[in-house]
Amino acid sequence: MGKKPPLPPWIEHAAAVRKKLKERGFKPADRVQICEKCEEFAEEAWSLKGNQGMGGRDLVYCMNCGRSRSWRGQGSPRAVEEPFDLMGFLGLRA
Repeated sequence: MGKKPPLPPWIEHAAAVRKKLKERGFKPADRVQICEKCEEFAEEAWSLKGNQGMGGRDLVYCMNCGRSRSWRGQGSPRAVEEPFDLMGFLGLRA
């Protein structure tokens, strides 16, 4: 058998984003959803709990089009940061 063909760039990108999120302490928060922007089944929700389970950060990122949003703190109303620079936040920007 020969070598396996390389993975498409978007798969490698999604794997890198997931790895960095896990390294920062985020955990998947929900099933993959349909993105409102690109209408693809590629939007993932991630959650990070704060100290003593209070506060933290929740974020949603579309692995297809790159749309990202973030919520911080606890209680309501929680202000949404949109657009949220997820690549900068994770240090994945060149």
